[in-house]
Amino acid sequence: MTLKSDFWHSLVARFANSRMASAVRDGTSLRRYGIVVLAGLGCLAAFIGFGAISGSAGLGGFEAGKVADRDIVAEIDVVYIDAKATKVRTDAELRLVPAVFSLDDAATKSSIEAVAAFRKSFLQLSAGNITSDELSLRIRGAFPELISTDLSKRLAEYPAPSNALEQGRIVLETLMRRGVFAIPDLGLEAYNPESLELRRWTDGPLLYEQVAIEKATTLRRIKPASVEIARSLKMSATMTALASDIATAFAKENAFFDTDQSIRRLEAAKARVEPVMRKITKGDKVIRKGFIVTAEDIDRLAALRGSGTRLDPLFVIAGIMLLSTLGLGAASVLGRVNTGVRLDGMGFWFVVLLASGYFIVASALAAFLPSFLDTQYEALLPTALVSMLVAILIGERFALMFTVLIASSLVLVTGFDAFVPAQALISGFAGIVLVRRAEKRIDLVRAGGQLALARLFAGFALAALSDRGFVGALGAGFWSSVNGFLCGVLALSFLPLLEHALNAPTVFRLQELSDLNAPALKRLLSVAPGTYSHSVTVAHLAESASREIGADALLARVGAYYHDIGKIEKPEYFIENQAGYNKHDEINPRLSATVLRGHVKFGLERAEALRLPDSVRAIIAEHHGTSLITYFFAQAQKESVETSSDEYRYPGPLPSSREAAVVMLADCVEAASRTLKRPTIGRLEQFVKEMVMGRYENGQLAMSNLTFRDLELIKNSFVRVLSGHFHSRIEYPKTREQA
Repeated sequence: MTLKSDFWHSLVARFANSRMASAVRDGTSLRRYGIVVLAGLGCLAAFIGFGAISGSAGLGGFEAGKVADRDIVAEIDVVYIDAKATKVRTDAELRLVPAVFSLDDAATKSSIEAVAAFRKSFLQLSAGNITSDELSLRIRGAFPELISTDLSKRLAEYPAPSNALEQGRIVLETLMRRGVFAIPDLGLEAYNPESLELRRWTDGPLLYEQVAIEKATTLRRIKPASVEIARSLKMSATMTALASDIATAFAKENAFFDTDQSIRRLEAAKARVEPVMRKITKGDKVIRKGFIVTAEDIDRLAALRGSGTRLDPLFVIAGIMLLSTLGLGAASVLGRVNTGVRLDGMGFWFVVLLASGYFIVASALAAFLPSFLDTQYEALLPTALVSMLVAILIGERFALMFTVLIASSLVLVTGFDAFVPAQALISGFAGIVLVRRAEKRIDLVRAGGQLALARLFAGFALAALSDRGFVGALGAGFWSSVNGFLCGVLALSFLPLLEHALNAPTVFRLQELSDLNAPALKRLLSVAPGTYSHSVTVAHLAESASREIGADALLARVGAYYHDIGKIEKPEYFIENQAGYNKHDEINPRLSATVLRGHVKFGLERAEALRLPDSVRAIIAEHHGTSLITYFFAQAQKESVETSSDEYRYPGPLPSSREAAVVMLADCVEAASRTLKRPTIGRLEQFVKEMVMGRYENGQLAMSNLTFRDLELIKNSFVRVLSGHFHSRIEYPKTREQA
């Protein structure tokens, strides 16, 4: 098989593969277009729906006491409720509502029955021929609650105790029917402070009686109330004292605060309040440029902002046009040509959902954010978090362009207010710059602290340039710094979940995979030590060359570590693991070639089980490309003239990235370099050049985007590393015994 025929065979294979790939891409493209269209419709619905809720855009940024920098003119007639005036009216009405107390008939009955029982016992005890002192002692024993008074002695000495007890019962009954109020210390603040309302049943209907709070009878006021009732019955002084003391002794609280009834009264009063209505006429200047904004202006502004409940056709058409422009711009700018990243599978879903979700959240926030928080609107947006995640999971160039697009979308939400998009742009760019050198997960916390500092200065400067004054600028800087720190912490929290979901080759994931103590690599060392040594050397070559050409050196190193992981299945069939005995001597060349090609398939199966990132799997699949297994093909040609080279080629595909191409070149150079004996620098240079150009001339590098300059840098890097590997050693003299 000549070099020329190899080239044409590779060209035909690539053409056939491209036709198949084109058919697959057509179906994938339709799905991608469908996803983009759905995301665009969601953004449009959010723009129209939340725009209708929030009304006219661009009304934020005004503060009471500050000079307005522009006019705000009402575009429609607006009738709105003056919330502050309505609240004043409502509060005044509610303060007229008295707390409701319900009379407990059971407590009333209990007190009257108690005094009746006392009267009966007293008369029974006094019927005997006993002294007044003995009668007093017996009464105290029967009714210990009277021990603290001299009531029993006075009754015993009174000439007509039965009459006194009857009069006391009458006073008590009158007192209890008026109500003895149990007024709580807390809970009545919302009610009328001057009166109470007593709810009680009489012989007829349910009655409500207004009672002045200073005249309401409580346990503290029960004595003077009893005296007042006794005097109203025209009793003598002695009888008044006895009757009032009897009533005081047996009285108890029977009017209790009725929470449910009181709340119903408040709600009924609130429902009766007519709201205070105001009107803004179309053409009125709600805010006047150059004038100090008052609290009333802010209220009118908030009312106008919440008045947009119509779907203005011009508003909808303009939104569709601008969103379509942004979408088309994103599709053209975020392509592989500009960003160096091709989004596939979950990565494409992630970017589309992140962009549309960001816009929807920003629209909802603009619609529902209270007007007094307008100046801190951007500090509530996770722009830095979004940019940092995209930079880590997708790529820095992609993240920069992505940040420009999402920051531009905020112009639609904020009504062309430049402050918010500028803040978002600085926030996103700062986050991307600060995570680009992060190598450990804890570095994200450090990046969050640095981002907080950067956002403090940027927020203060932008707010000051927006004429928000020193206090306003300081507040904007502070809340922006809080946003920056939280974005760094949240990035640390979300990143492991997203790494797992997207299977992304982040620097943190690759650092973990590059650990030579990983179980898969330790198993490779124990089962196939020769392959392990070969992989480590290939990793050194690939990492050095990738760094020279500006490729991802860490990805190349990890890909090199795992590129021959499939040789674990049958390590004894690979020459680096053999010790004098070659199993291929016992089988035919075709079967030997099949075994060699199988390590790529087995490697992909192990990569799937280990959940290696797609870029690492691609290196495993592509590190041989469609190259020919020349040794066994030559043996097969000796045995059979009609041997086809197809059975002696690796399945491919060709390397599709610079890292995969570098690993391919490092693999073949390292394997072939084992045949060199005491090479000089010149021989090494010639050897490496032949190996590299051989892969190029066979078409194995056609899809890798490597340039001739890259190939020259790769060759020089390989020579430098191999010259160190093959450095000359001092030949120590042998001892006599060794000789």
